[in-house]
Amino acid sequence: MNQELQRWIDEQQIRETRRLWAYGRDLGEWDLLASVFHPGATVHVSWFKGPASDFVAKSAEAAKTRRPEEHGKHWLGNMRTAIRGARAVQETDVQILIREYLQEVLFDYTGYARFFDLFEKREGLWKICSMTCIYEKDRFDPVLPGSVPASLFKDLPLSGAESGFAFMRWRFAKRKREGVPVVIAGSPQERALRAEGERWLTSGS
Repeated sequence: MNQELQRWIDEQQIRETRRLWAYGRDLGEWDLLASVFHPGATVHVSWFKGPASDFVAKSAEAAKTRRPEEHGKHWLGNMRTAIRGARAVQETDVQILIREYLQEVLFDYTGYARFFDLFEKREGLWKICSMTCIYEKDRFDPVLPGSVPASLFKDLPLSGAESGFAFMRWRFAKRKREGVPVVIAGSPQERALRAEGERWLTSGS
């Protein structure tokens, strides 16, 4: 019973850390965002791959350029957590919700994805060592229906293995913003990521 209780406590602490990440990122509470990562942690998302400390700094810089009508939110859903000793792998469903201007038209972007996190417990605290976003599908809608012609999206590749990431790439191109190679759901990269997670758990036991 004590082992089961400890596992439940660990699981709740891990999930709370992920929830605090969302609040820190979306509300611009940068100290809170930084606090959920262990030193040396890494982040891999659509626009960034590298040290978590740089991710926090660049997120803060980007927030300063937003117009009053623009904002973003990470809406977390189902979670599953595998714990072995002081290490854990957690997977979290997420909707990435962004309102932004492109070519002076206000759009809503919705991305469906999963966060794949490697956690470690150090000095009694669970924090993230590695965070990777796995992208599933996305869409892009004008806030005012009918305000843009469908021809605006005529060249989007909406078929094939990476079609679920088409609108994110389109957004980056319109903003002249650099993206990074991402992990697409069902891809060899996702399988490699899962294998890495299993090794992470095994090596910590």
